[in-house]
Amino acid sequence: LLVRIMGRFLSLVLCQVAAAWAERRSCPYYQASGCILDQLEKVCEGEAAEMIAPNALENVWMCCCPRPYVPCSSNESDKTCVKALASEIKSSGGELSIKGLMNVREKLLGSSERCSSFERPTKEAKCGKWPKEMPKVMCEMLTWQWEELGDGNDAEFAQYDCPMIKDKMASDGELRKGHALSWDPRHKEL
Repeated sequence: LLVRIMGRFLSLVLCQVAAAWAERRSCPYYQASGCILDQLEKVCEGEAAEMIAPNALENVWMCCCPRPYVPCSSNESDKTCVKALASEIKSSGGELSIKGLMNVREKLLGSSERCSSFERPTKEAKCGKWPKEMPKVMCEMLTWQWEELGDGNDAEFAQYDCPMIKDKMASDGELRKGHALSWDPRHKEL
């Protein structure tokens, strides 16, 4: 009887995990949102100026590509995403802060009902504090890094009470790393 109950429970959990995975991916800005969260780490590590340079490896503009960090053409990039980044950079005097990144993410997620399940904090994110103060956002970032880039470890997921689904680890994540754009979104009319 206990084995049967445990089997049903496990089946229910797996169904919930599959439903959450499908729901995440139904959001048209799932990729951009995860990538923007990935960029938060770069801003907080002092790489803000570098990440807005389109010729820099894994720059923020690549979050607007269909598969972030895989180079795309200006025609393939998401115009709403590029315009939101450009607007945020322009309004902040040519820089992009953690607050600016979160503003862009909020603008993108707020543009589609299919993104309603994403965590959208009202509190301002601060370097060194946001992972602990916003564990659900941190979990979203960890999950995206795991599923898209193959990055992550058990301890980090456990620290934020985030489920690590081993079979969802990206198999081609390394192929997405170390690229830059061949065009400059800052000087392109979209």
